[in-house]
Amino acid sequence: MDATADLEGFAASAKSVVDYLRAHSCLTDWSVSRIDGVEQVHLHVSGDVLLQVGDRVPWEDTFCRRMLGGASRIVLDSQRDADYAALPAVADVRSYAGFPIVEGDGSLFGTLCGVGAEPMQSTDELDSDLLGLLSTLLSRQLRLVRAAAVHRNSAVMADAAANTDVLTDVLSRRGWDIVTADAEARVAALGEHGGVLMIDLDGLKTINDTKGHHAGDAFLRTAGNVLRGATRRGDSVARLGGDEFAVYVDDVPVADLDVIARRYADALEAAGVAASVGAAPVIPTSGQGCVSRALADADALMYEAKAARKTRSLSTL
Repeated sequence: MDATADLEGFAASAKSVVDYLRAHSCLTDWSVSRIDGVEQVHLHVSGDVLLQVGDRVPWEDTFCRRMLGGASRIVLDSQRDADYAALPAVADVRSYAGFPIVEGDGSLFGTLCGVGAEPMQSTDELDSDLLGLLSTLLSRQLRLVRAAAVHRNSAVMADAAANTDVLTDVLSRRGWDIVTADAEARVAALGEHGGVLMIDLDGLKTINDTKGHHAGDAFLRTAGNVLRGATRRGDSVARLGGDEFAVYVDDVPVADLDVIARRYADALEAAGVAASVGAAPVIPTSGQGCVSRALADADALMYEAKAARKTRSLSTL
């Protein structure tokens, strides 16, 4: 079985639920979202009036936070409900329904929620029993996804490890593609946190030209050893080609990504390996390509860092 089949099954179920609710309810937009206590990210969305895939909302400002805190699960008119009226979005979100989606241990994963641009006239316009049932079914399927995760992760890591760069002993481009395909499936289906680092070594051409390619190879091997030594559990380092390395940083909130990038940069600097580093979060998007987009963003930031390093170097001459 495909290692990502369980994730694709959850994503398909979530999309089927929100599509059904949009077609058979008065609310214009429905979402299965992920919540981490800092923000709410909308993952599987049906509708385009108020919500889109990848929308990120500070948790403090969300309707779902109020709902999970004990406020009504179905809101006829947000501007007339004391629990919701002070929220920033009430000018646009006039009606709401929300139910929790929970992990197997009872902790919160996210919500099944719907919003509308107009008030509802009666709670009879929504079937709360059906919404509760659908959120429960999604919770149960989520537990199956988590149960399959150990086997999936082992298969992915074994497949990736069979594809290493001979010179540096980090993943090859093929190994990178295996790791990031799995990461993209997890981000798209479950909103898993992740980020990409792009690392470009400074001075490889000069070393090759002045000391020979054997010295350049030694430089690359040193960089590979340093990067492997700096990894946290779940991080994957790859050589994409030449003097370019990439790191997929797993299970890291967006706010912490720069700290992780600094960890790698400091390790290289301590080993005497000059390098420029760029970091970008992997954000859920509609369709495919969220890791590729993060890689491009990290690459652009890496070149900005390289230009800044050159400017500082010239200023000291």
